[in-house]
Amino acid sequence: MADSKDAAHQPAMSDLLQAHPVATLLIDGQGTIVEANQAAEALFNRARAALIDRPAGSVIIWREGEGLSRMLAEPGKSVWAYSVELSIHADSNLFADIALGPINPAGGWRVMAIHPVPKGGRMPFRRPGSAARSAGAAAAMLAHEIKNPLSGIRGAAQLLGKGSDANASALSRLICGEVDRIAGLIDSMQGFTRDQALSRTSINIYPAIGQSRGIAAQGFANGARFIEEFDPSLPRVLGNHDALVQILINLIKNACEAASDISKLQIRIATAYRHGLSWDAGDGRGHQPLPVEIMVADNGPGVPDHLVDALFDPFVTGKKDGQGLGLALVDKLVRDMGGVVQHDRTAGWTRFRLHLPVAVDPPAESNE
Repeated sequence: MADSKDAAHQPAMSDLLQAHPVATLLIDGQGTIVEANQAAEALFNRARAALIDRPAGSVIIWREGEGLSRMLAEPGKSVWAYSVELSIHADSNLFADIALGPINPAGGWRVMAIHPVPKGGRMPFRRPGSAARSAGAAAAMLAHEIKNPLSGIRGAAQLLGKGSDANASALSRLICGEVDRIAGLIDSMQGFTRDQALSRTSINIYPAIGQSRGIAAQGFANGARFIEEFDPSLPRVLGNHDALVQILINLIKNACEAASDISKLQIRIATAYRHGLSWDAGDGRGHQPLPVEIMVADNGPGVPDHLVDALFDPFVTGKKDGQGLGLALVDKLVRDMGGVVQHDRTAGWTRFRLHLPVAVDPPAESNE
Protein backbone atom coordinates (compact mmCIF):
# COMPACT_ATOMS: atom_id res chain seq x y z
CA MET A 1 0.00 0.00 0.00
CA ALA A 2 1.11 3.56 -0.55
CA ASP A 3 2.25 5.72 2.37
CA SER A 4 0.49 8.95 3.39
CA LYS A 5 2.78 11.10 1.28
CA ASP A 6 1.95 9.05 -1.81
CA ALA A 7 -1.77 9.20 -1.05
CA ALA A 8 -1.63 12.97 -0.71
CA HIS A 9 -0.34 13.26 -4.27
CA GLN A 10 -2.67 10.67 -5.79
CA PRO A 11 -5.67 12.93 -6.58
CA ALA A 12 -3.52 15.33 -8.63
CA MET A 13 -1.89 12.39 -10.38
CA SER A 14 -5.31 10.90 -11.08
CA ASP A 15 -6.40 14.13 -12.78
CA LEU A 16 -3.31 14.04 -15.00
CA LEU A 17 -3.87 10.41 -15.92
CA GLN A 18 -7.49 10.99 -16.88
CA ALA A 19 -6.48 13.87 -19.16
CA HIS A 20 -3.88 11.76 -20.96
CA PRO A 21 -5.14 10.47 -24.36
CA VAL A 22 -2.94 7.34 -24.23
CA ALA A 23 -3.88 4.31 -22.12
CA THR A 24 -2.04 4.98 -18.83
CA LEU A 25 -1.78 3.10 -15.54
CA LEU A 26 -0.41 4.14 -12.16
CA ILE A 27 1.44 1.26 -10.49
CA ASP A 28 2.65 1.16 -6.88
CA GLY A 29 5.83 -0.34 -5.47
CA GLN A 30 4.25 -3.79 -5.20
CA GLY A 31 3.33 -3.86 -8.89
CA THR A 32 -0.37 -3.23 -8.21
CA ILE A 33 -2.49 -0.97 -10.43
CA VAL A 34 -3.80 1.88 -8.30
CA GLU A 35 -5.25 4.09 -11.03
CA ALA A 36 -6.27 3.77 -14.69
CA ASN A 37 -7.46 6.44 -17.08
CA GLN A 38 -10.37 6.31 -19.50
CA ALA A 39 -8.10 5.41 -22.42
CA ALA A 40 -6.94 2.34 -20.46
CA GLU A 41 -10.54 1.36 -19.78
CA ALA A 42 -11.25 1.52 -23.51
CA LEU A 43 -8.08 -0.40 -24.43
CA PHE A 44 -8.63 -3.25 -21.96
CA ASN A 45 -12.42 -3.13 -22.34
CA ARG A 46 -12.76 -3.08 -18.57
CA ALA A 47 -14.12 -0.57 -16.12
CA ARG A 48 -11.72 1.24 -13.83
CA ALA A 49 -12.97 -0.78 -10.87
CA ALA A 50 -11.96 -4.00 -12.67
CA LEU A 51 -8.42 -2.72 -13.26
CA ILE A 52 -7.33 -1.12 -9.99
CA ASP A 53 -6.09 -3.17 -7.02
CA ARG A 54 -5.00 -5.91 -9.41
CA PRO A 55 -1.39 -6.98 -10.11
CA ALA A 56 -0.21 -5.36 -13.31
CA GLY A 57 0.96 -8.74 -14.58
CA SER A 58 -2.57 -10.11 -14.47
CA VAL A 59 -3.84 -7.33 -16.75
CA ILE A 60 -0.88 -6.72 -19.07
CA ILE A 61 -0.12 -10.25 -20.28
CA TRP A 62 2.86 -10.62 -22.60
CA ARG A 63 2.47 -13.34 -25.20
CA GLU A 64 6.07 -14.49 -24.78
CA GLY A 65 8.64 -14.31 -22.02
CA GLU A 66 8.66 -12.39 -18.76
CA GLY A 67 9.11 -8.93 -20.19
CA LEU A 68 6.80 -7.11 -17.79
CA SER A 69 8.50 -8.66 -14.77
CA ARG A 70 11.86 -7.46 -16.06
CA MET A 71 10.48 -3.96 -16.63
CA LEU A 72 9.03 -3.77 -13.13
CA ALA A 73 12.24 -5.11 -11.59
CA GLU A 74 14.00 -1.73 -11.99
CA PRO A 75 11.75 0.80 -10.23
CA GLY A 76 14.14 3.73 -10.48
CA LYS A 77 14.62 3.60 -14.25
CA SER A 78 12.63 4.62 -17.28
CA VAL A 79 12.14 1.62 -19.54
CA TRP A 80 10.67 1.25 -23.05
CA ALA A 81 9.58 -1.87 -24.89
CA TYR A 82 8.53 -1.61 -28.51
CA SER A 83 6.19 -3.83 -30.54
CA VAL A 84 5.27 -6.08 -27.62
CA GLU A 85 2.53 -8.61 -28.31
CA LEU A 86 -0.06 -8.44 -25.53
CA SER A 87 -3.08 -10.52 -24.64
CA ILE A 88 -5.67 -7.86 -23.88
CA HIS A 89 -8.80 -10.00 -23.75
CA ALA A 90 -9.44 -13.72 -23.82
CA ASP A 91 -9.73 -13.71 -27.61
CA SER A 92 -7.87 -10.52 -28.52
CA ASN A 93 -4.16 -9.74 -28.98
CA LEU A 94 -2.45 -6.55 -30.05
CA PHE A 95 1.01 -5.10 -30.53
CA ALA A 96 1.90 -2.07 -28.45
CA ASP A 97 4.75 0.19 -27.40
CA ILE A 98 5.10 0.39 -23.62
CA ALA A 99 6.80 3.16 -21.65
CA LEU A 100 7.37 2.81 -17.91
CA GLY A 101 8.74 5.70 -15.85
CA PRO A 102 9.32 6.36 -12.15
CA ILE A 103 7.29 9.06 -10.39
CA ASN A 104 8.33 8.23 -6.83
CA PRO A 105 11.58 6.24 -6.96
CA ALA A 106 11.76 5.89 -3.19
CA GLY A 107 8.33 4.28 -3.01
CA GLY A 108 8.71 2.36 -6.26
CA TRP A 109 5.72 4.02 -7.93
CA ARG A 110 5.65 4.03 -11.75
CA VAL A 111 3.45 5.36 -14.50
CA MET A 112 2.93 3.12 -17.55
CA ALA A 113 1.74 4.26 -20.98
CA ILE A 114 0.53 1.66 -23.48
CA HIS A 115 0.31 2.77 -27.09
CA PRO A 116 -1.15 0.30 -29.63
CA VAL A 117 0.93 0.02 -32.79
CA PRO A 118 -0.83 -0.26 -36.17
CA LYS A 119 0.19 -3.05 -38.49
CA GLY A 120 2.20 -0.68 -40.66
CA GLY A 121 4.05 0.60 -37.60
CA ARG A 122 5.49 -2.69 -36.40
CA MET A 123 8.01 -4.51 -38.46
CA PRO A 124 8.08 -8.18 -37.46
CA PHE A 125 11.20 -10.24 -38.00
CA ARG A 126 10.40 -12.71 -40.73
CA ARG A 127 12.25 -15.98 -40.49
CA PRO A 128 12.00 -17.89 -43.79
CA GLY A 129 11.75 -21.64 -43.58
CA SER A 130 13.21 -24.26 -45.87
CA ALA A 131 10.46 -23.74 -48.45
CA ALA A 132 11.22 -20.03 -48.62
CA ARG A 133 14.95 -20.71 -48.92
CA SER A 134 14.30 -23.15 -51.77
CA ALA A 135 12.16 -20.54 -53.51
CA GLY A 136 14.92 -17.99 -52.98
CA ALA A 137 17.51 -20.31 -54.50
CA ALA A 138 15.24 -20.92 -57.50
CA ALA A 139 14.72 -17.17 -57.91
CA ALA A 140 18.48 -16.57 -57.80
CA MET A 141 19.06 -19.21 -60.49
CA LEU A 142 16.30 -17.77 -62.66
CA ALA A 143 17.70 -14.25 -62.29
CA HIS A 144 21.13 -15.47 -63.36
CA GLU A 145 19.71 -17.22 -66.42
CA ILE A 146 17.69 -14.16 -67.44
CA LYS A 147 20.64 -11.77 -67.20
CA ASN A 148 22.77 -13.82 -69.61
CA PRO A 149 20.50 -13.36 -72.68
CA LEU A 150 19.84 -9.75 -71.66
CA SER A 151 23.52 -9.02 -72.13
CA GLY A 152 23.37 -10.49 -75.63
CA ILE A 153 20.26 -8.50 -76.53
CA ARG A 154 21.89 -5.28 -75.37
CA GLY A 155 25.03 -5.92 -77.35
CA ALA A 156 23.05 -6.71 -80.50
CA ALA A 157 20.97 -3.55 -80.10
CA GLN A 158 24.11 -1.44 -79.83
CA LEU A 159 25.52 -2.98 -83.02
CA LEU A 160 22.27 -2.37 -84.89
CA GLY A 161 22.27 1.25 -83.79
CA LYS A 162 25.72 1.98 -85.20
CA GLY A 163 25.61 3.70 -88.57
CA SER A 164 21.81 3.47 -88.84
CA ASP A 165 19.36 6.26 -89.44
CA ALA A 166 17.90 8.35 -86.64
CA ASN A 167 14.83 6.14 -86.14
CA ALA A 168 16.88 2.96 -85.85
CA SER A 169 19.26 4.65 -83.42
CA ALA A 170 16.33 5.76 -81.27
CA LEU A 171 14.93 2.23 -81.23
CA SER A 172 18.37 0.89 -80.33
CA ARG A 173 18.59 3.27 -77.40
CA LEU A 174 15.09 2.27 -76.32
CA ILE A 175 16.02 -1.42 -76.36
CA CYS A 176 19.21 -0.76 -74.40
CA GLY A 177 17.33 1.34 -71.87
CA GLU A 178 14.70 -1.33 -71.31
CA VAL A 179 17.35 -4.04 -70.99
CA ASP A 180 19.18 -1.96 -68.39
CA ARG A 181 15.92 -1.37 -66.50
CA ILE A 182 15.14 -5.11 -66.39
CA ALA A 183 18.70 -5.92 -65.35
CA GLY A 184 18.48 -3.35 -62.56
CA LEU A 185 15.22 -4.88 -61.35
CA ILE A 186 16.81 -8.33 -61.29
CA ASP A 187 19.79 -6.98 -59.33
CA SER A 188 17.39 -5.58 -56.75
CA MET A 189 15.49 -8.88 -56.55
CA GLN A 190 18.71 -10.79 -56.00
CA GLY A 191 19.23 -8.81 -52.82
CA PHE A 192 16.34 -10.74 -51.26
CA THR A 193 17.59 -14.18 -52.31
CA ARG A 194 20.94 -14.04 -50.54
CA ASP A 195 20.76 -16.17 -47.42
CA GLN A 196 24.28 -15.61 -46.12
CA ALA A 197 24.68 -13.62 -42.92
CA LEU A 198 25.58 -9.95 -43.22
CA SER A 199 29.02 -9.11 -41.89
CA ARG A 200 28.66 -6.96 -38.78
CA THR A 201 31.36 -5.01 -37.00
CA SER A 202 31.61 -2.08 -34.59
CA ILE A 203 30.87 1.01 -36.69
CA ASN A 204 30.42 4.73 -36.22
CA ILE A 205 27.04 5.67 -37.73
CA TYR A 206 27.98 9.22 -38.69
CA PRO A 207 30.29 8.49 -41.64
CA ALA A 208 27.49 6.40 -43.16
CA ILE A 209 24.98 9.21 -42.58
CA GLY A 210 27.34 11.77 -44.12
CA GLN A 211 28.11 9.56 -47.12
CA SER A 212 24.45 8.82 -47.87
CA ARG A 213 23.44 12.45 -47.52
CA GLY A 214 26.27 13.56 -49.80
CA ILE A 215 25.29 11.06 -52.50
CA ALA A 216 21.64 12.09 -52.25
CA ALA A 217 22.31 15.84 -52.24
CA GLN A 218 24.43 15.60 -55.39
CA GLY A 219 21.75 13.64 -57.25
CA PHE A 220 18.11 12.84 -56.67
CA ALA A 221 17.79 15.04 -53.54
CA ASN A 222 19.35 18.12 -55.14
CA GLY A 223 17.14 21.04 -54.11
CA ALA A 224 15.73 19.46 -50.95
CA ARG A 225 16.47 21.02 -47.56
CA PHE A 226 18.31 18.78 -45.11
CA ILE A 227 17.92 19.25 -41.36
CA GLU A 228 20.31 17.47 -39.00
CA GLU A 229 19.64 16.82 -35.31
CA PHE A 230 22.50 14.69 -34.02
CA ASP A 231 23.48 13.34 -30.62
CA PRO A 232 27.30 13.36 -30.77
CA SER A 233 27.66 11.11 -27.72
CA LEU A 234 26.14 7.98 -29.24
CA PRO A 235 28.12 4.74 -28.89
CA ARG A 236 29.20 2.70 -31.85
CA VAL A 237 26.72 0.19 -33.19
CA LEU A 238 27.01 -3.41 -34.30
CA GLY A 239 26.29 -3.10 -38.00
CA ASN A 240 27.56 -2.87 -41.56
CA HIS A 241 28.69 0.45 -43.02
CA ASP A 242 27.76 -0.29 -46.65
CA ALA A 243 24.37 -1.68 -45.66
CA LEU A 244 23.63 1.37 -43.52
CA VAL A 245 24.54 3.69 -46.42
CA GLN A 246 22.20 1.75 -48.72
CA ILE A 247 19.39 1.90 -46.14
CA LEU A 248 19.66 5.66 -45.71
CA ILE A 249 19.93 6.31 -49.46
CA ASN A 250 16.78 4.25 -50.04
CA LEU A 251 14.86 6.16 -47.36
CA ILE A 252 15.95 9.56 -48.69
CA LYS A 253 15.22 8.54 -52.27
CA ASN A 254 11.80 7.27 -51.24
CA ALA A 255 10.98 10.71 -49.80
CA CYS A 256 12.25 12.51 -52.90
CA GLU A 257 10.30 10.33 -55.33
CA ALA A 258 7.07 10.89 -53.39
CA ALA A 259 7.49 14.69 -53.28
CA SER A 260 5.60 16.74 -55.85
CA ASP A 261 8.02 19.69 -55.53
CA ILE A 262 11.58 18.86 -54.49
CA SER A 263 12.28 22.51 -53.63
CA LYS A 264 9.68 22.36 -50.84
CA LEU A 265 10.82 19.02 -49.47
CA GLN A 266 12.45 18.96 -46.04
CA ILE A 267 14.36 15.88 -44.93
CA ARG A 268 15.27 15.53 -41.25
CA ILE A 269 17.97 13.12 -40.17
CA ALA A 270 18.12 12.77 -36.39
CA THR A 271 19.92 10.46 -34.00
CA ALA A 272 19.14 9.65 -30.38
CA TYR A 273 19.79 7.17 -27.61
CA ARG A 274 16.57 5.48 -26.44
CA HIS A 275 17.16 4.11 -22.97
CA GLY A 276 15.34 0.85 -22.37
CA LEU A 277 14.22 0.28 -25.95
CA SER A 278 14.22 -3.43 -26.74
CA TRP A 279 12.93 -5.84 -29.37
CA ASP A 280 12.08 -9.53 -29.31
CA ALA A 281 13.27 -11.17 -32.53
CA GLY A 282 11.49 -14.40 -31.64
CA ASP A 283 14.73 -16.39 -31.58
CA GLY A 284 14.49 -17.43 -27.93
CA ARG A 285 16.92 -14.80 -26.63
CA GLY A 286 14.16 -12.57 -25.32
CA HIS A 287 14.13 -8.81 -25.72
CA GLN A 288 17.42 -7.45 -27.03
CA PRO A 289 18.35 -3.78 -26.44
CA LEU A 290 18.26 -1.58 -29.55
CA PRO A 291 18.97 1.83 -28.06
CA VAL A 292 20.57 3.68 -31.00
CA GLU A 293 17.97 5.37 -33.18
CA ILE A 294 18.45 6.96 -36.60
CA MET A 295 15.37 8.76 -37.86
CA VAL A 296 14.79 9.87 -41.45
CA ALA A 297 11.71 12.08 -41.71
CA ASP A 298 10.19 14.15 -44.49
CA ASN A 299 7.30 16.58 -44.92
CA GLY A 300 6.08 14.95 -48.12
CA PRO A 301 2.64 13.43 -48.79
CA GLY A 302 3.34 10.24 -46.87
CA VAL A 303 2.29 6.66 -47.55
CA PRO A 304 -1.22 6.07 -48.92
CA ASP A 305 -3.46 4.59 -46.23
CA HIS A 306 -4.24 1.46 -48.24
CA LEU A 307 -0.52 0.59 -48.45
CA VAL A 308 0.46 1.08 -44.80
CA ASP A 309 -0.17 -2.53 -43.75
CA ALA A 310 2.09 -3.88 -46.51
CA LEU A 311 4.56 -1.01 -46.62
CA PHE A 312 7.71 -3.13 -46.35
CA ASP A 313 6.56 -6.00 -48.55
CA PRO A 314 8.32 -6.44 -51.92
CA PHE A 315 6.60 -5.02 -55.03
CA VAL A 316 4.22 -2.85 -52.97
CA THR A 317 4.35 0.76 -54.15
CA GLY A 318 2.12 3.77 -54.64
CA LYS A 319 4.38 5.32 -57.28
CA LYS A 320 3.48 5.18 -60.95
CA ASP A 321 6.91 3.95 -62.02
CA GLY A 322 7.96 2.39 -58.69
CA GLN A 323 9.19 -1.17 -58.31
CA GLY A 324 8.30 -1.55 -54.63
CA LEU A 325 11.73 -2.85 -53.64
CA GLY A 326 13.38 0.11 -51.88
CA LEU A 327 11.60 -0.14 -48.52
CA ALA A 328 11.55 -3.94 -48.65
CA LEU A 329 15.34 -3.89 -48.97
CA VAL A 330 15.55 -1.39 -46.09
CA ASP A 331 13.59 -3.79 -43.88
CA LYS A 332 15.77 -6.75 -44.84
CA LEU A 333 19.09 -4.97 -44.35
CA VAL A 334 18.07 -3.55 -40.97
CA ARG A 335 16.98 -6.99 -39.79
CA ASP A 336 20.24 -8.47 -41.11
CA MET A 337 22.05 -6.01 -38.81
CA GLY A 338 19.99 -7.20 -35.84
CA GLY A 339 17.80 -4.09 -35.75
CA VAL A 340 14.29 -3.06 -36.64
CA VAL A 341 12.71 -0.29 -38.71
CA GLN A 342 9.41 1.38 -37.85
CA HIS A 343 7.19 3.80 -39.72
CA ASP A 344 4.77 6.41 -38.47
CA ARG A 345 3.22 9.66 -39.68
CA THR A 346 2.16 12.49 -37.39
CA ALA A 347 1.76 16.25 -37.73
CA GLY A 348 2.50 16.20 -41.46
CA TRP A 349 5.80 14.31 -41.14
CA THR A 350 6.56 10.79 -42.32
CA ARG A 351 9.15 9.12 -40.08
CA PHE A 352 11.25 6.01 -40.53
CA ARG A 353 13.09 5.02 -37.37
CA LEU A 354 16.02 2.61 -37.42
CA HIS A 355 16.73 0.97 -34.05
CA LEU A 356 20.17 -0.64 -33.89
CA PRO A 357 22.18 -2.62 -31.31
CA VAL A 358 25.23 -1.18 -29.59
CA ALA A 359 28.58 -2.82 -30.30
CA VAL A 360 29.48 -5.16 -27.43
CA ASP A 361 33.01 -3.84 -26.93
CA PRO A 362 33.08 -0.31 -28.35
CA PRO A 363 36.57 1.17 -28.66
CA ALA A 364 37.55 4.36 -26.91
CA GLU A 365 37.37 6.33 -30.17
CA SER A 366 34.80 9.14 -30.11
CA ASN A 367 31.71 8.91 -32.32
CA GLU A 368 31.63 12.61 -33.07
